[in-house]
Amino acid sequence: MPSRTDPPAPPRKRRPADDPLTRFDFQSDSLGYALRRAQLRVYERFYEMLGTMDLSPARVTALSIIAMEPEINQATLAKRLDVAGPSVLKLVDALEEGGLIRREDVADDRRRYNLVLTPAGRAKVEALRSALAAYEERLAQRLSAAERAQLMALLERVAT
Repeated sequence: MPSRTDPPAPPRKRRPADDPLTRFDFQSDSLGYALRRAQLRVYERFYEMLGTMDLSPARVTALSIIAMEPEINQATLAKRLDVAGPSVLKLVDALEEGGLIRREDVADDRRRYNLVLTPAGRAKVEALRSALAAYEERLAQRLSAAERAQLMALLERVAT
């Protein structure tokens, strides 16, 4: 993805309206393409502003869920993240290896365990709070409060 310092792209040449290839324009009025472009910009901003914290967006989301839901287990975390078991296992392993969470045995069920923030994990979540607030503010800087609320509602409708 080009950065803000890259020279602007040359203007795109357009086919004449009567050219049969114009019907293959999958970008101009494509919700999927617009969402993908927005996602790329969001990820670019995320790594620009939070990259030094050594966390991916998925790890930040997982930490947030674990922080908010005491005694959450891996299967429930997978459901909250809407990912498959093997994917959440990799995520949990990475967070545990990073010292941010620990698996805690469930007293009445030897097959299960809860995911709990470690003291380092709690500190990381606290550090993330202000960094994420600045990140969110920057993402929405060109939107009014009402537009941001409307966009959030529309994206929720698209996602469900």
